[in-house]
Order: sequence, then structure tokens, then C-alpha cells
Amino acid sequence: MSAPFPDPDPAAAAAPRPTLHDVARAAGVAVATASYALRGASKIPEATAARVRAVAERLGYRPNPRFAELMAAVRRGGPLASGDRLALVWPEGARGGFARLVAEGARARAEARGYALEEFRVAAYRRPGRLADILAARGIAGVVFGPVTERDRLVLDWPWDRFAMAMIGSADLGAPLSRAAHHHYEAMRLAIETIARRPSVRRPVALLDAATNERAHRGWQAAWLAYAGAGAAERLRLLAPDAASGRRALAAWWRAARPDALVVDGANTLAALREAGVEPSAAAVFTLSRQPGDSTPGVAQGYDVIAAHAVDLVIAQLQRNERGLPRPPRSLLFPGEWRES
Repeated sequence: MSAPFPDPDPAAAAAPRPTLHDVARAAGVAVATASYALRGASKIPEATAARVRAVAERLGYRPNPRFAELMAAVRRGGPLASGDRLALVWPEGARGGFARLVAEGARARAEARGYALEEFRVAAYRRPGRLADILAARGIAGVVFGPVTERDRLVLDWPWDRFAMAMIGSADLGAPLSRAAHHHYEAMRLAIETIARRPSVRRPVALLDAATNERAHRGWQAAWLAYAGAGAAERLRLLAPDAASGRRALAAWWRAARPDALVVDGANTLAALREAGVEPSAAAVFTLSRQPGDSTPGVAQGYDVIAAHAVDLVIAQLQRNERGLPRPPRSLLFPGEWRES
């Protein structure tokens, strides 16, 4: 019977790691040109940069993070930063497809930049400071905090001065962190403008979870009021806790609006509408948080892309040999993409 995990091919294991010189030679450019191209320098023509990136991907080239840190230290005349691993720290116990999407996006970008990524959950440790001590003992200097999805604000007792850090998402951890997040305002504007081009839509309404809208700094609500046209306020409903009176009011609002299109922030909001005795089959349904495999048209927020850019923020801090809270913090906002199918 064959072994379940056969020994790796010795020849493959011994294959040398592609270098920047290999990439430059295969692309037909100088080493300096290849380096600038892979770093996204504006001095390199886009056609040349695209060719170099394609060659690097084909060869499986990955930059050496220690070398990148060394060169950054040489350029600024400072000491060398340490560590070639990053931590993805979940302040809450995120699970399921959303957490996998975030982790896959973060890990792919970290590995593409030459770093390994390890996941940790704060809840698995007695206190956040204990986890921070473990990360430091493992030589992990860069931390990406995962999204907080259950509250607007979570005050995390963390030694902010010890790590290079960034956060995924728009919630507050009690410290002014750099972050990559979904641009809820622009996503709602994208939804409104896309739906408005449909001849069949004349009376759209929006139904949003009040807590989620608050966590998004009321971005969805603000964009709806700004762009949804006359009567926008009456055609917007924020879903409060599910008391029986709230369900009756929701059903009455639906009957009064007589909508032909419904914008929701997710499946839970749509389920709440049905719990109120309303079946929105006569209205076209659109979502602001389209998940992989979802058939409902709407905005795919792209949290794998958002997570990748949070990793970039941390790596940039490491290569500048920076630790602690940035002044000022940087915010990268992404509106997502509209998808029909």
C-alpha cells in the first residue's frame, strides 16, 4: 500500500529559488529595471512592468523579505527590521466563508511579498497581552487585525508600541490604526446608479440592518439619502431589534412603499423581511454584500483584496522599520465590484 503522503521529489526539493537576476534575464531587461518594475515604480513603462510581472509569476519568483528590509534600512540609514512572518489576529472568533476569504487574501499577498502568515484568535488566550508576548517570542513583528463584525467598537488591550500593524475593516479597536476597509458610501452609490439604469425600476427601497449601518459609519445611509432621489428618506428602513411591533411596522412600510426593487445589506436583512410576513417576490432584489456563490446581483465587497492591502500596509511599516501607531494613520477604501451572476 502506498504511503498517504509520499516523499517529495528530491530533484524538485533541490531546485534553486528563482532570483531577481533570473527574472531580469528572462524578461530581457536590466536587474535594476526588473526591481523597479516589481516595486511598481512609475519610472518604468507599464508595458515593460507588465512583462516583468508576468515573467516573475511564471518563474515563481518571490522577493526575500529580509533583503527588502535590508535595502530599505540602507536607503534610510537606519537599523534592520526583523522577522519574515506576519500574524493575522482575529479580535473576534470569526468563522465560515467570510473568514476564509479574508485569510486567503491576506495569505496570498503575504506569500507573494515573501512572508509567511500565521492566524491567531484573541479568544484562545487569557488576555490579548499574552498573545502579543507569544508573537514577539516567535519573532513576529507585523500584525494584521481581522475584521470586527459583531460590534462598532472593541477596545483591545494591546501593546500598540511593539508591532507594525494595520486593520481590516471599519470598526474601532480603540487605537488609531492604519486600515484597509470597504467603502460603504461608494458601494451604495454604485448600487443606486446601476439599478437606476434598469427600465423596470421606478420605486426602489433600501432595507439595512441598523447595527451594521452604524458600524459602517452610516455610509450606506448617507449615500442613499444623497443619491436615491426624491422621497429617499421614506424609502429607507433601518432594521432595529426584531420586536413584534417592529415587524408590524416593517410590513406596513413595505405596503405603503409598493416597491419594485429592494436593496438589502445581506441575507439576514432579507430574512427579517420575510419574518415580518412580507415576501418580496414582486420586487427585484439586490445586495450590498454579495458572497461567493450567491446568485443575487449586487456589490461583491472583495474582502480578499481588502485584506491583501492591509498586509501591504504592515509590510511597508516593517520596511521603514516603524513600530507603534502611525501618525497619521492611513486609510485605504475599496467600493467593491458590481456583479450580476
